Amino acid sequence: MSEQEVIKIEIPVEEEDAPLKAETSKSGAKTAAFGATKKVAGLAKDAAQRAAQSETGRKAAGKVQEVTDKGVRYVGTRMADTAEDQARQTVEAVQERLRQTDWEKEAKTGIAAGLQWASKRIGELSDRFTPEDSEQ
Repeated sequence: MSEQEVIKIEIPVEEEDAPLKAETSKSGAKTAAFGATKKVAGLAKDAAQRAAQSETGRKAAGKVQEVTDKGVRYVGTRMADTAEDQARQTVEAVQERLRQTDWEKEAKTGIAAGLQWASKRIGELSDRFTPEDSEQ
């Protein structure tokens, strides 16, 4: 049997960092999640570098770095895919709404409302300029 080395990994707690805040916009949430993922990856990398005092530590550090890099890439890819899917769905919904709109009816309704308004204004002008002595 070979002698195994014990590796202790310590992750420092930094109290000066502000806690993550929920973002309301899509791009803000994406940025916050990516930032949090990078922070965790950075902490794991730092811990792995401190443990790299032995051959086993160096191997573990390499694996940890590899895993964190894959994690960061995966999260970034998934977030980009999600944002792209949401944008595509919004575009499709707007296009469908445009296809379903009865533009002829919309035009007739708008023209009718405009003519009614004009008729009312012309009537008001007619009342203003009609002489009072013609009312017999």
